[in-house]
Amino acid sequence: MHETKRGLVLREVAYREADMMLTVLTESGGKVSAAARGVRRKNSKLSAAVQSLAFSEFSFYENGGRVTVNEAEPIELFFELRSDLVKFALASYFAELLEVTADAEVENPELIRLGLNSFYALAKLQKDPRIIKAAFEMRIARYAGYAPVLDLCPVCGNTARHPVFSLETGTLYCATCPKVGKTIPVDEGVIAALRHILYGDLKKLFSFRMEESGIQTLATLTEGYLLEHFERSFKTLSFYHGLV
Repeated sequence: MHETKRGLVLREVAYREADMMLTVLTESGGKVSAAARGVRRKNSKLSAAVQSLAFSEFSFYENGGRVTVNEAEPIELFFELRSDLVKFALASYFAELLEVTADAEVENPELIRLGLNSFYALAKLQKDPRIIKAAFEMRIARYAGYAPVLDLCPVCGNTARHPVFSLETGTLYCATCPKVGKTIPVDEGVIAALRHILYGDLKKLFSFRMEESGIQTLATLTEGYLLEHFERSFKTLSFYHGLV
């Protein structure tokens, strides 16, 4: 069976002498694992389209449960990410999160839009990478089923006074109420940013500004919250932190 789909290459792994095994997040078919035959040879016409972080149009062929790439044409290669090691490391972290979150054969157009928008923001926009990272982390946590509840304090039932955010429960507590798990003090600016990230239009995901102290708090909160709920480490995140 032949199918043509547009997709984002999340991972490439060398296979045999000249092949690559790809993980591709497609627009219409979820996550696909496919073999790209001979792509590591110098004369391969597929090499640009199947590299990590490339957004390409693929012609897939499935036979007996095995999927191969017959043809591939690049749509966007995000060259700016490949010329900046820090940005490339951060984009690779995004790709790893997308791979962990996406399901095979389950269509989720929001996930690929989040990936493409985030890669574009890193490559093209003059935005603080910490804001892009924080927005990606919290938005993908929502898609993975871990959306926090930024509402009333669960202890007293009132709007949280001098609020703190629990990384374990994903709720806002009053500073004086009993809390669960590690908490981070947040102000109205951080709360407003979180609400914008979680519930705003994906096209405007990065359209907010914060003071330096707010950025630092938001960055600490979103990474801590994501790691708490995904319950695993990420090699790409460790690599990124090693650079910055």
